[in-house]
Amino acid sequence: MPLETLVFETSHCRVSKIVESGKLIAISIQEGGGESLDGLGDGFDWSDLIGDIEWGIVTPFRRTVFEALIGNVPRGGLITYGELASAAGLPGSSRAVGSALSSNPWPLVVPCHRVVRSNGHIGPYSAGSGISTKRSLLISEGLEIDAKFRFDQKNLMKIAREAREATIQTKM
Repeated sequence: MPLETLVFETSHCRVSKIVESGKLIAISIQEGGGESLDGLGDGFDWSDLIGDIEWGIVTPFRRTVFEALIGNVPRGGLITYGELASAAGLPGSSRAVGSALSSNPWPLVVPCHRVVRSNGHIGPYSAGSGISTKRSLLISEGLEIDAKFRFDQKNLMKIAREAREATIQTKM
């Protein structure tokens, strides 16, 4: 039987991890109103939970996508769906990557909120309250996201280029 453990709680949200047999099977984000998720990343490093992930509950394709995201996009960074597909060794698979991310059982640990559209819009988010949660998470990581959910593409190009170079270096 899964065990739910409270990880973080504010007046605006509650984050829980769901563990079964010692393995992380899900992260749950429940928002209680308000636009801010201030403090969500303060004092807790979500990447500390990567080693606890139960990879057996996702397909090999999804695992490849999730591991490419974890390995290439640090806190405060952004990458497009297409760049993530390339970083995962799956060029041209941006829609499949988006589909894999839309059913991410470990938001925050596998930081799918850092994957954005190439047109300057942050795109959808399936955890918490959707796109407003994604916007709040990105703002909490120091990024500027306007009220229309748009980001500065100059930052994206720099981050995406660094991610691609990191991927090339690991394959040499």
